[in-house]
Amino acid sequence: MQFGDSTYAPTVKIGDEYAAQLMFVLGSEGGGNEHPHWKDNLKLAVKIQEKAEELYPGLFKPIILRNSRYNQQLARGASIIEVGATGNTLDQCLVSMKYLSKVLSEVMK
Repeated sequence: MQFGDSTYAPTVKIGDEYAAQLMFVLGSEGGGNEHPHWKDNLKLAVKIQEKAEELYPGLFKPIILRNSRYNQQLARGASIIEVGATGNTLDQCLVSMKYLSKVLSEVMK
């Protein structure tokens, strides 16, 4: 696997394809608003990210944990997955979704 050079188009090479890197953005109750399930959401994100690293190293960037909720308090497991950045192509993002779907399939068994 090989990583792209640009922070504006973060990619990882998986086989012969370039995938846009993914990143979880998770909220917490650090801002003072109630968010009773944020630790559960974080645990699920870590589980997904660990499986992704096992199957497709480098697909995910490190998780970002914020003091906002992003409406993630409304359901267990709610999260934001950022797909690539402003310089990534649609094709790179679609490649990422193919691999993310395989990861989720393994985690949700």
